[in-house]
Amino acid sequence: MTAWWSRSLGRQIIGLMLIALVIGQTIGFGISWTNRRAALKEAAQSEFVSRTATLSEVIQTMPDDLQRNVLQASATMHTRFWTTPDDPRPEGRTWYFNARSHLLEPLSNIMTNPKALADQAEDEAVIEHIRNKPFAGWSDLDNPLWTYAIPASVLPFADEIGMGLVVPLPNGAWLNAVFYKSHIPDLGTIESLASTIAAALVLCLFGFISTRRIARPLQALAQAAEGLGRGEGVSPVTERGSDDIRNLCVAFNQMQHRLHRFIDDRTRMLAAIGHDLRTPLTTLRLRTELVADEELKARMVETIEEMQAMTAATLTFSKNDAAVEDTRNVDLGALVGSLCDDMAELGHDIAFVDSGVIAYRCRPDGLKRAVRNLIENACRYADSATVSLALTGNSVDICVDDQGPGIPLEEIEQVFAPFYRLEQSRSRETGGVGLGLSIARAIARQHGGNIHFSPNTPGLHAVLSLPRI
Repeated sequence: MTAWWSRSLGRQIIGLMLIALVIGQTIGFGISWTNRRAALKEAAQSEFVSRTATLSEVIQTMPDDLQRNVLQASATMHTRFWTTPDDPRPEGRTWYFNARSHLLEPLSNIMTNPKALADQAEDEAVIEHIRNKPFAGWSDLDNPLWTYAIPASVLPFADEIGMGLVVPLPNGAWLNAVFYKSHIPDLGTIESLASTIAAALVLCLFGFISTRRIARPLQALAQAAEGLGRGEGVSPVTERGSDDIRNLCVAFNQMQHRLHRFIDDRTRMLAAIGHDLRTPLTTLRLRTELVADEELKARMVETIEEMQAMTAATLTFSKNDAAVEDTRNVDLGALVGSLCDDMAELGHDIAFVDSGVIAYRCRPDGLKRAVRNLIENACRYADSATVSLALTGNSVDICVDDQGPGIPLEEIEQVFAPFYRLEQSRSRETGGVGLGLSIARAIARQHGGNIHFSPNTPGLHAVLSLPRI
C-alpha cells in the first residue's frame, strides 16, 4: 500500500486533500454533534409539552367516553395519553411500567404498528432496566410552552430521550402523558455526509486537474533525464507549468546544452592530441633508422610502435565517442548470442547460455563492442569464456565468466583506468594498450549501467549491468 501511495504525486496530493477534508469534517461534526443532539431532544420534548398543554385545555370539559377517544386519537408513534382517577405520582417506579403498557398498546383504527420502550420479546430485560434505573422523582414543570392554567408535574427519563407529565383536571381526574424515543434521527448527519461526499468529489476533480498540470511536465523532464543519462539525443524539454517547474525545465535544458558542449570539446581535444602526435612519432621513427646501435635501435622502435598504438587507440576511442548511434529496441539475448557465434567462428572457445527473449532499448553497436571487449579479455587470459544473461529486480546483467588467473582485489578497479595494464599475467606482450576495459565501462555508463568485476574462484566474474526500463 505504501508503494502504491508513493509512486504517484497525484495520488499523494489527492489523498492528503481527502484526509484533510475527512479530519476537518470529523472535527466539525464532533463539535456540533452534542449541541445538535441536545437541540433536537429539546425541540422534541418541547413539542410534547405544548401538545399536552393544548390537549389538557381541550378535554377538561369533555365527558369520559369522549375524553378517551380524543386521547387515543391524539397519540402518536412515540406519545400516549390516558387518564387516571387518582394522583399517579405516589406510584413511583410503577408509573414507568404503566406508561410502558400504554406505549405497547396498539391504537385501534389509528396506528397499526406502534413502537414502545422495547419489543414484547424483551419485556423482562426492559423491566429489569427500568428497575435498576435511577428514579429522579416528580417535580414541577417549568417550561414557557406549558400554557394550561393548572401546573403540571414532570418525570424526566434519566439518560433517555423522553419524559412523563401528569396534570390534574377540573373533574378530579389526572391526565397522564408519556413521550419516548429510542433515538432522534439526525437528518443533518445525512446532509453532512452528502455534502462531504460532494466536496470530496470536487476536491478529487480539481486535485486531478492540478496534479496533471504538475505531473506532466515532471514526467517529460524525467523521461528526458533518463534519455540523457543513457546517452540518447534528447530534444529540449518544453518549458511550461508554474514558475517553479518552468525554472526547473530551463535549468535542465541549460545543463543538457552545457553537457553536450563539454563532451564535444573533450572529444575534439582528444582527437586533436591523437592526430598531432602522429607527426612527431613518424619523425622519431625516421630518426631511429640513423641509430648505429642495433639493440638500442630495436628498443626505440618498440617504444615508438607502442606510442603509435596508443595514439591510434585514442583516436579510435574519440571517434567512437563522438559518433552518435540511435537507440532502438533489440532482443538482447539474440544480440549477445550472435556476437558469441561470430567470435566462436574466429576460434575463440565461448559457451553461451541462452536466456530467451529479452527486449531492451539500447545502442546495439556500442553494446556489442563493450561485450566483445569483455569476452576478448576473458579468452586472452583464460582461453575460454562463458556468457550468460540474467534479469534482476532493477537490471539486466550480461555475465562473462572465465577460469583464468583473475585479478588481484586491490587492482580490480584500477584495470578500468585508461592505459592501465597488469604487470604479470596481463602484460604488454599478451595484452593491448589498456583501453579496452575503459571503453567497455564508458559504453556501459552511457547506457546508464556499469561494469563490475569479482573473483570467480578460480577466474574472474565480469558483469555488464544495464538498468531495466
